[in-house]
Amino acid sequence: MVIVSNLVAAVALFPLLTLIPVATEKSKCEVCRDLTKNFKKYYDKTSGQNYGGGNTAWEEKSLGSYARSETRLVEILEKTAKDCDYKCGSLLEDQEDFLEEWFFKKQESHPELHTLLCIETLVRCCPDNTFGEECKECPGGVDTPCSGHGTCKGAGDREGTGECECHSGYNGTVCETCSEKYINNTDTNSCEACSSLCDGQCTGIGPKGCPACIKGYELHETDGCKDINECSREGMGCGDPLEDCINSPGSYECVCKKGYHRVEGKCQLE
Repeated sequence: MVIVSNLVAAVALFPLLTLIPVATEKSKCEVCRDLTKNFKKYYDKTSGQNYGGGNTAWEEKSLGSYARSETRLVEILEKTAKDCDYKCGSLLEDQEDFLEEWFFKKQESHPELHTLLCIETLVRCCPDNTFGEECKECPGGVDTPCSGHGTCKGAGDREGTGECECHSGYNGTVCETCSEKYINNTDTNSCEACSSLCDGQCTGIGPKGCPACIKGYELHETDGCKDINECSREGMGCGDPLEDCINSPGSYECVCKKGYHRVEGKCQLE
């Protein structure tokens, strides 16, 4: 289709004027994914539209259905090209004939454009939760990669490594264990952070799971780590009769009584 070819070739040059350098170069799969994502975005946006001339019935009768028209395809290609970076635009030019054939002949039989173009035809990508040249399963399998507690690096990409990047609180090859200062909650089968009151690793959920407590707290048999009220403990608190002791979680504060103010660390009459 010469009209479409010339249009795409011209529009594909547009990103060159606004191309912004990126820190990491996109893989071939990512470029293909960008193309199909952009194409499908405008394919969906033009769905249900018409020629826009004001007489839809006459236009459809005279020009044919807009849904399968060259007019619609040109609009999709033009907008796709504007959303593409340089590599995506180059791939769009290379695959113009493929996209035209899909639009006119294959969109019903192969609705997943990404699968048809990027996975099956260009062999740049892999099915979900597989990776590498041979599209191997991600660690943990395709149903629950990385035990459901992480991300399979490069999943769906033939250039992907397949390593698990674990979510916070998890580690291991397949994110199967809890990180330090996390504990497995058997009720939810998930790793939960140890209580902030624990001094070191916990053995259970909440303050009761602390073998030792942070400063300002002490271990109780029933409650676990509990705040020490320094103000009511003998030998603790302020010790100055001109000061009021105000307890706070994990600490306390000494303030001068009413009518006094602090001078060089001591409370004196105002």
